[in-house]
Amino acid sequence: MNLSRNRFLPQIYPLFFLTLGLIFGSSAVSANQSTEKSIDAAVERAMKVFQVPGMAVSVVHNGEVVYSKGHGIREIGQEDRVDNNTLFQIASVSKAFTAASLALLADEGKLDWEDKVIDYLSDFRMYDAWVTREFTIRDLLTHRSGLGLGAGDLLFWPAADTSIGEVIRAMRHLKPVSSFRSQYDYDNLMYAIAGEVIARVSGMPYADFVESRLFAPLGMNDCRANSSHSRGIENKATPHILLGGELQVTTSGESDLMAAAGGIQCSATGMTHWLSMWLSKDTQQQDQKPGDQPLISPEQVEELLAPVTLLPTKDLMKDNAGSHMSAYALGWGVSTFYGQPIYLHGGLLWGMTSFTAMLPEKNLAVFVSNNQMTAAPRAVGLDILNYFLGGEKDWINIYHDEESSRQQEADEEVAEADAARHADSLPSLPLTAYMGTYRDAWYGDIFIEQKDDGLYFRSARSPQLSGTLEHFQFDTFIARWTDRQLMADAYVSFYLTPEGLIERIAMKAVSPETDFSYDFHDLDLRYVSGQEGKE
Repeated sequence: MNLSRNRFLPQIYPLFFLTLGLIFGSSAVSANQSTEKSIDAAVERAMKVFQVPGMAVSVVHNGEVVYSKGHGIREIGQEDRVDNNTLFQIASVSKAFTAASLALLADEGKLDWEDKVIDYLSDFRMYDAWVTREFTIRDLLTHRSGLGLGAGDLLFWPAADTSIGEVIRAMRHLKPVSSFRSQYDYDNLMYAIAGEVIARVSGMPYADFVESRLFAPLGMNDCRANSSHSRGIENKATPHILLGGELQVTTSGESDLMAAAGGIQCSATGMTHWLSMWLSKDTQQQDQKPGDQPLISPEQVEELLAPVTLLPTKDLMKDNAGSHMSAYALGWGVSTFYGQPIYLHGGLLWGMTSFTAMLPEKNLAVFVSNNQMTAAPRAVGLDILNYFLGGEKDWINIYHDEESSRQQEADEEVAEADAARHADSLPSLPLTAYMGTYRDAWYGDIFIEQKDDGLYFRSARSPQLSGTLEHFQFDTFIARWTDRQLMADAYVSFYLTPEGLIERIAMKAVSPETDFSYDFHDLDLRYVSGQEGKE
C-alpha cells in the first residue's frame, strides 16, 4: 500500500512549531550536542502535528546506535506505552528483506538474478507469452513489469480469500499498461511472487527463511516475518486511522500472503541491527569473528543497491533536498539528499506507516514507524538526517503542508464531480435488471443484489467489499462500503449492449486520494447470469 495517505490534518500554530522546527536547522552535529534531546523534540512535535498515537525511532551513526526509542502509546484508550521493543508493521520496508533473502540464495549459487521466474514457478504467466519467457528474478523486484500501479492488490486487500497459487494463476489475466521494462509502476504483487521463489528454492516458507537466515544472524530477536509468527506477542502497536477527524483503532491490513511485499513486524531495537548491517562495509552479522564471511557478499550488496528502474523525481524533493535523480534498485529507492547518495524506502499497511533511509557516505541510517496512516515517519526520518547534515529545512512542516494541499485538491475534485453530475438523470433500466453475477478473470465474482429497495454490491472474494449502491447519474452508481474505515468509495458504472442488456461493469475510486491498492480500475467485470447473485 502507498505511503502518505492521511485523511485529516490539524491546524498548525505557526510560531510555536516554527520555534521547535529550528531545532533541526542548527549547525552540523558535534559530539557534545544533545542528539537524543533534539530527536525527542522532533518526534514529539511530529506526533502532535500528525495526530500519531505511537512512534518507534532508530538511528545508527558511525557504527554506533545513537538513538533507539519508543514514544507514545500502543493503542488509544489504553495505557500501554511504546518502547524500543514494541513491534510495528514495517509494511513495504519489508521489500529490502525480500531482496536480501534472494541475495543470500544468489551467494549460495542457488539462483541468479537473470534466471527466469518460470524456471522456478511453472504456473507463472504474464499476459504476454514473450514477457513470461523473459521475466527474470531481477524483474520481480524492480517495478517495471508493465502492469499498472498496484495491479492485483485487490487479491490481497481488503482481507481477500486467496492462496499464493491462485495469485500466480490469476496474474495471466492482468493486462499491462506499458511495455515490459519501459517504465516504473509500483507493484506489490511481484514481491509476493518473489517470496514464493524464495520458498521454492530454499525449501522453507518465506517467513522461516527470513527469520533463520536474516533475523537470527543479525540479532533481530524480537522481529517477526509475518503476522502468524507474531501472534501471542503482547508488545505490538495497534493500527489507527483518522476518520472524520477522529482517531480510531482499525483492522490491520496484515496478511501472510503479502509478507514478502510488506508483512514484516519489527521494533526500534531490531531495526538498529538491520541498519548497522547495511552501514558496515562487510555487511557483518552479530558477533562475527575475524575471518568469518559477511552475511551478504559485497558483490551481492552491489547488486542490491544498483539503480535499475528510473522514476520521476518528486518536486517536493527537488525543491527541498536538491534531489536530481530517482531510481529503484532491488528493494531500495535511490536518490540524492543535499548532494548525498541516499537509499530509502517507505511503507504503508492499513493503519501503519514506516520509513527507512541511509546515507552511506555519512555512515548514517534512520528508521521510523508509527501506528497511524500519515507521512510522519518520512518527515521525522528526513528531519533527523537533516539534523546530522546541518540542514535548515523543516521537514515536518514540509510534509504536513504537502499532505494538506493534496487532500484539499482531492476533496475539491470530488466536489466538482458531484456538482457536475446530472442529478435528475435516471438509470436506463429497472433496478432489477442490474442484479446478477459479474465476473472478472483475475479477481473472481461480485454480486449485485437487492437490499432495502435498492442495489447492493457484494464481493465473493473479500467480504469487506460490500455496500449499498447509491445512484450517481445515468447508469453510474457509487458503492458506499458498509465498513466506512475502508475510505475507498468507488464509482460503479454499468455498460449496456446495443440491445439494452447489461454487458459489464467498470469501477473507479471516487477520490484520487484513495489508496492505490484499491485497484478497482483494473477490474473488467462481465455479466454472467442470474439475479441476486444466483447462477
